[in-house]
Amino acid sequence: RKANATIMLITHDLGIVADICQRVGVMYAGDIVELGNTEDIYYHPAHPYTMGLMRSIPSLDTKACSRLQMIPGNVPNLIVPPPGCRFHPRCEKAMDICKREKPATYEVGEGHFVICHLCEGTGKKVS
Repeated sequence: RKANATIMLITHDLGIVADICQRVGVMYAGDIVELGNTEDIYYHPAHPYTMGLMRSIPSLDTKACSRLQMIPGNVPNLIVPPPGCRFHPRCEKAMDICKREKPATYEVGEGHFVICHLCEGTGKKVS
């Protein structure tokens, strides 16, 4: 902050993100799917992939023998990515439109953006 500088951190460690980041961009298969301040992303995730990531974080309440939730399916082949939303083959909330068209960007809260067809009608379309 003193140097008025920005650091870009690319990681899978959501604990580090929660500790040191003010804004978070969640990416899936090379596409940003959600962008916002850290609190919004952690406490109000709006994209199904972000929701899945949040369910997979262990907590102090997690029993030692219990399994973490996984996101079903496999990461797509990025040489020939799936049409429409890249996450649709793994998404529990996928609709037919997700298989055909890339979703627009919606603002679902101040500075909180989601690229998902599920936000149509609930968020302000920005692209």
